[in-house]
Amino acid sequence: MEPESVRPTVAIVGRPNVGKSALFNRICRRKIALVFDRPGVTRDRLVADADWEGKPFVLIDTGGLGLEDGTGLQEAVEREADLAIASAQRVLLVVDGKEGLHVLDTDVAKRLRRAGQKVTLVINKMDPGYAGGKTKEFAKLGFGPGHLVSAEHGLGFGDLMEEVGKAWEEGARVKDERTRLAVVGRPNAGKSSLINAWVGIDRTMVNAMAGTTRDAVDVPAELGGFPVLFIDTAGLRQKRRVEDPLERIMGGRTAHAIDRCHLAILAVDAVLGVGLVEKKVAGLIQRAQRPCIVAVTKWDLTGEGDEKTRGDEFKKKYEEALRRALFFLPDVPVIFLSSVKKTGLKELEAAVTMMLKARATKISTGELNRVLLRATDARSTPVKGNKKLRIYYATQVEGPLPTLMGFVNHPAVMSDAYERYLSNRVREHFNLGGCPLRWRWRGREKKA
Repeated sequence: MEPESVRPTVAIVGRPNVGKSALFNRICRRKIALVFDRPGVTRDRLVADADWEGKPFVLIDTGGLGLEDGTGLQEAVEREADLAIASAQRVLLVVDGKEGLHVLDTDVAKRLRRAGQKVTLVINKMDPGYAGGKTKEFAKLGFGPGHLVSAEHGLGFGDLMEEVGKAWEEGARVKDERTRLAVVGRPNAGKSSLINAWVGIDRTMVNAMAGTTRDAVDVPAELGGFPVLFIDTAGLRQKRRVEDPLERIMGGRTAHAIDRCHLAILAVDAVLGVGLVEKKVAGLIQRAQRPCIVAVTKWDLTGEGDEKTRGDEFKKKYEEALRRALFFLPDVPVIFLSSVKKTGLKELEAAVTMMLKARATKISTGELNRVLLRATDARSTPVKGNKKLRIYYATQVEGPLPTLMGFVNHPAVMSDAYERYLSNRVREHFNLGGCPLRWRWRGREKKA
């Protein structure tokens, strides 16, 4: 795989509500950034791999510059934008063609000139049939006449991307081989702090206000010498507390992040413990059949961080209660950590390595069938009507997880409970921990 460091980086900047996130989605050709008719929706910087006509590059979306929304977050938004601008080889300055030149557009342009980056002016919202005459005003920004585009309708992107990519070398399409780790949980459970502490650099916005991360933020990094992609998600709230339609979209993005990850890390606030929200997220992980690690964050706030006193006993009881509450995620690793004190991070990295190894396990057919024989001897197979299930043999087939094909006399007789029983025996024997198994049952007649 082509090293990420050699890929050009393009940053999208501009004042609030000019359509930066819509432009981001259009260039990526998939909906990653939230698009909502409200200034300040994007507060963090979003990082994603993109490819335009065989030319791979990294695309960054940033929060709106110059917005004072009374939340105290604008300083962090500005800092995130500065980091994006500094890392980019090309900056797309987005303006609103319908509204015309705004004083904040001028302020952003001054900021970019100070940074000394190559800038391409993008005049957005030039929808079909619009005949506004304000586009010439943007020449005052000093970046030429600009490219007229409509991110909503996909117009004008050919010329824009031709200019952006004309200095790049021709490259082949690159398959993303990085391991995707989704960090999920309730708002303010310490997800962004965990990633920052783990990666060792401020890559996501951290604030004490719940809901600071409003989108699923992709954070490229290295873990143990291997390239990974952390997906920092907006937290889920209980449905009865979700009144804002924007938050409902955020909840959907959490489910989407779980669906596209290779491994999910469920962040549980040590002080709040497991509640309905954690159970809902764990249910999403189970339904998506993703390997999972439970990270108990903010362990330093429990007052039991001193392992020399009664910390070990308290931790043991805490883990037992947690496992009872999340009984449908059997054998998942539970790691206690503090992002502030940077404790537990090595244990978390070891757990990730173990789970990814389990996910890629190759299971011997002979050994698998010996395990199943012992399991069926210890616990009789299900019966439905006058039909008793018989398992003839099983073998591993290709799949993103250990996927097993079992040949039986009557597939419809197999029950969910017995399948879970077999999964537990297989995981136990092959040291798969809490890694889920996928079963496919196929009917066949027993050979003489």
